[in-house]
Amino acid sequence: MKRLLFTEEQKFEPRRLLILTIVTIAVIAIPLGRGLYFLSADNSPGDNPMGVEGLVVSGVTLVVMAFIYTMLFKAKLKTKITTEKLSVSFPPLIRKWRDIDPGEIERYELREYHPNREYGGRGIKRRLRKGRAWTVAGRTGLQLYFKNGKRFLIGTQKQQALDHAMHKLMEKED
Repeated sequence: MKRLLFTEEQKFEPRRLLILTIVTIAVIAIPLGRGLYFLSADNSPGDNPMGVEGLVVSGVTLVVMAFIYTMLFKAKLKTKITTEKLSVSFPPLIRKWRDIDPGEIERYELREYHPNREYGGRGIKRRLRKGRAWTVAGRTGLQLYFKNGKRFLIGTQKQQALDHAMHKLMEKED
């Protein structure tokens, strides 16, 4: 009978995302607005510094960036530990739960990490020497070392509860 030992749901810090979104959209929208103004002002084609192609590229870029930031605002890292397995998900980017059987884990540790230095930032990251990392906030993570030599870091804000749940999950395996 499986029993829930731990659950956590983390989101990206909205203030940082909002500032990044505003700056990025302004960098794209201001030239786009100027280009549209010049295009509609009955000026000769030479007066428009962007040209029609530039307007199309800027418009498409603006739509794509808005979509990416919408996805980031909705993104959340979900971690769940039952008496049978550890599961992680990162919707809407990765909707399906990734289940990790305790038999796959050689060892684990809770550790401090530097997201930018070690993995190039937060989110879903992969580095050849460091392995994969799914992080959202903070600097503490559950580092899993698998029997096949791979590594996986899962960010957490609930260090003690996660450590307790992992201990319970892994003691069953011994």
